[in-house]
Amino acid sequence: MMTSFKMRLAKKLRLFAKSEAGMTLPVLALSFLTLTAFTGIAIDVGRVQMVQSKLQFSVDAAGLAAGATVNTVNADTEFKKYLDTNFDNYMGATITGYTVTPNNNNTVFTLTATASVPTTFMGVVGTKVVSLTAHAEISREITGLELVLALDNTGSMSESSGGSVTKLQALKTASNTLIDTLFGGSTVSTNGKLYVGIVPFSQGVNIGTSRSTWITNYNASVNSSWGGCLDARQNGYDVTDDTPSAGSPYSMFNMRSYVKRIEYLSSGAEISTTTVSSCTPSSNYYQNKKTICTATGNYYYASPLEHNTSWSSDYSGPTYGQNTTCAQQLTPMTNDSSTLETAVNAMAANGSTIINEGMVWAWRMLSPKWRGLWGGTMGSTLPLDYGTKGMAKAVVLLTDGLNTMYDSIQAAYWFPRNNWTGSTSISGSEDALDAKTLSICTAMKEQGIIIYTIGLGPSSGINETLLRNCATAENYYFHSPTTSELQSVFNTIGDSLSNLRVSQ
Repeated sequence: MMTSFKMRLAKKLRLFAKSEAGMTLPVLALSFLTLTAFTGIAIDVGRVQMVQSKLQFSVDAAGLAAGATVNTVNADTEFKKYLDTNFDNYMGATITGYTVTPNNNNTVFTLTATASVPTTFMGVVGTKVVSLTAHAEISREITGLELVLALDNTGSMSESSGGSVTKLQALKTASNTLIDTLFGGSTVSTNGKLYVGIVPFSQGVNIGTSRSTWITNYNASVNSSWGGCLDARQNGYDVTDDTPSAGSPYSMFNMRSYVKRIEYLSSGAEISTTTVSSCTPSSNYYQNKKTICTATGNYYYASPLEHNTSWSSDYSGPTYGQNTTCAQQLTPMTNDSSTLETAVNAMAANGSTIINEGMVWAWRMLSPKWRGLWGGTMGSTLPLDYGTKGMAKAVVLLTDGLNTMYDSIQAAYWFPRNNWTGSTSISGSEDALDAKTLSICTAMKEQGIIIYTIGLGPSSGINETLLRNCATAENYYFHSPTTSELQSVFNTIGDSLSNLRVSQ
């Protein structure tokens, strides 16, 4: 029996040793662990790829956003701000570093950002964090542009406005920065895509003495002292871009205070007429809507037009003359930034405010009707036609005041009593100037000219409604309550005149 039992036990042991059924569970356990590890790694890898894509997108978007302000603030700070906003610790990843490298003239920026992604399953095999890097190159291109700056040069610009510098000083600094921004640090733009002009204005505009062919009855021998300032045109031509034509008398211009000396006998008969440059009155009169003054017994009246012997007294003591408060001469559009900066630095604060004269002369500088009339860099080809592909036309208007007229200061529309605006009262004349300003702005916008307007100083001293309505859109109007905000305003406008793209 014992022998039989031993034989059966030995047989079962041999069968057990040969059996493979007991290996299934260990193999399954090992396979499950391997599959789980690969699945976890795949999840981590997929997550890393998604973070990489998000990082690249964030670098591109941040580069474009920061590129729009690279000339206004620190580029590194702006890039990091937009990078953090766009990336926003995506899927638990964090930004670990960034660099912003501009070229010499701030037109191309090379951007790099790094991020770290914590892993979940890869940590089992020793990789707890994956580092990622993204690159972008942002090119800052200047849109093809004809731009005119219509800048207030009135007497109030010599005042400060909540800052340590005068309004005119702040304007000069901001204007020069805008010019540098547009020219990308270059002295001359040679790509044929950028031309900038300047129209300083006060109670009129100074076109310069070289454009005498635009003037009615100009005589160089007797008008040699004329400084370049003009009266506003009449019969509606003051709000148009019509060019001066001898065949259309009202399209021609009159020199500011074209003064004639007229001597009379006691009977009132005129005995001689001589053109003079100014008049210092001892008492004052006006006749036929033209101002007259007397000195040493001789009558003088300032008009290139008619005169008569119907006299009315005026005791307001008007100030006038050919070059009274004549603003700095305008600068036709040029591609030379040094010419523009010289003109900006030469501006001086003097006179009262007639905004529409600044705007209409800015329009005339941009209007293709005036092609070939301005000379200089504009030559026979500028201004270009409206709607020329790849070229925009724009005006930046800055003023610190309201349209104003006075009984005692001669301006482009003479005195209110002369009725050149359509009203003989001060308030009526000023309302008329507002309407003329808006009419000019509307006509310019209808031609596709982009208009930015800036009100400098407290709201009580500017007509914000007029400036908003003049601008291309409400957000094209900027209020700079003090001089400290003016630089930022000009920077914003300069940025919006630039076209940004991702080049690589």
